[in-house]
Amino acid sequence: MKRSAFKHIMVGTASALACLAGLAAHAQDIDWKGKLADQAGKTLKLISISDPFIEAIKTTKDDYTKLTGAKVEVDGNGYDALHDKELLNCSQNDSSYDVLLIDGIWIGEFVEAGCIDALDDRIAKEDPKAIAWDDYTSSGAGQASWDNKKYCLPVAIYYELMYYRTDLFEKAKMQPPRTFDELQKAAKFFTNNPDFPGVYGYAMNNQRGAAAGQQYFEWIFNAGGSPWKSNVIGAADPYADMTPTLNSPESLDLVQFFKDMVKFGPPGVESYAWDERASAFASGKLAMMNDWSVRAQIANDPKTSQIAGKFGSVLMPSKAGKPVPPVGGWVMCLNAHGTQKDAAWDFMKWYASPAEHKRYVLAGGTPSRLSAINDAEVQAKYPWTKTIAEAQKTAWTEVRPRIPATFQLIDTIGVNVNKAIIGEMSVKDAMDDANAKATQLLKSSGALK
Repeated sequence: MKRSAFKHIMVGTASALACLAGLAAHAQDIDWKGKLADQAGKTLKLISISDPFIEAIKTTKDDYTKLTGAKVEVDGNGYDALHDKELLNCSQNDSSYDVLLIDGIWIGEFVEAGCIDALDDRIAKEDPKAIAWDDYTSSGAGQASWDNKKYCLPVAIYYELMYYRTDLFEKAKMQPPRTFDELQKAAKFFTNNPDFPGVYGYAMNNQRGAAAGQQYFEWIFNAGGSPWKSNVIGAADPYADMTPTLNSPESLDLVQFFKDMVKFGPPGVESYAWDERASAFASGKLAMMNDWSVRAQIANDPKTSQIAGKFGSVLMPSKAGKPVPPVGGWVMCLNAHGTQKDAAWDFMKWYASPAEHKRYVLAGGTPSRLSAINDAEVQAKYPWTKTIAEAQKTAWTEVRPRIPATFQLIDTIGVNVNKAIIGEMSVKDAMDDANAKATQLLKSSGALK
């Protein structure tokens, strides 16, 4: 792999914000009828994760049919199933799907496997007002880029936030926690407290495999550590030395913290993943949780939530009170084996453009653009967007690995983290073993000499 491939893409927040006024003023001026080809009779197929933002895509996609005549079909899948299906299709040169939504951390794998096309040449030919690359958050743009090239469009970028029940905290006259110690004390306070019957303090992603593995990466920087030697905040080449540091003192303390927090969660919290955590919070069982910004919709919907209008958000807690917000989410890519690439690109550039992106966000999608994040209408409808505005300022694109071996690496670490959490192995033995297995995997994949 080229070491230059891993340079962090930085877009200055200040300069991006300076562009917002102009972008907002001209976003509505785009004459899409004159920019999009007639596609009557065509059907474009998009494959995606079944996260809450998929409903926003289904709600807004039909406007493209009105403009071009092309139908757009959306196929939702589970996380592991989506990864495996997209890669299998790619290995078979399958053209069933025109547009692929992939997790930003899969991008190295998908680029090296030849599954997605680089977009730089297409972007260069477009109206800058439509692409508005500088309007994306810097970490969101980073999720869509690899080897100093733009491969995808950031459509559903997530930031991990801390959510808390405002009604419970007001009754307890407490402030939301900022540090690990404050989080643990608050979680203990609300658990089995007769003044707050049926409430548990906290729930994390502890499920063996991808859930616990991603949780580790989402928290390690906030614990004062890093997952491998060269991955420090602001590093020009965070992949220069991928020697794992999974058994460092900071790492061991973090996994012990995960284990200690279990006693403040509902029964079965040791096997919670994304859905269980979000559902428990929405049902009123939890005083607090950390979760990706997309899942705030679950707690916000009165049809699915007992706490709609009764929760707030803050930045993720950190050991020293200086948060490093995790970034993730989904980027929209052009299937390298597709047979309708021009039509698919027309849909992508239209759907990701500033004005259409705002419509998608107001329909329940998660924002990737500064113009949407800082939009007054969006913030009024979804108050946690104000926290996203803060989170994106200090988020680190490489908080989770994005190399070709990422999927296996996260799963491997997640198995051992869960073993430590449930007591199947001691914390030290589990993370020593994780470090050894990660080293072997990284060497066999060529990421580590």
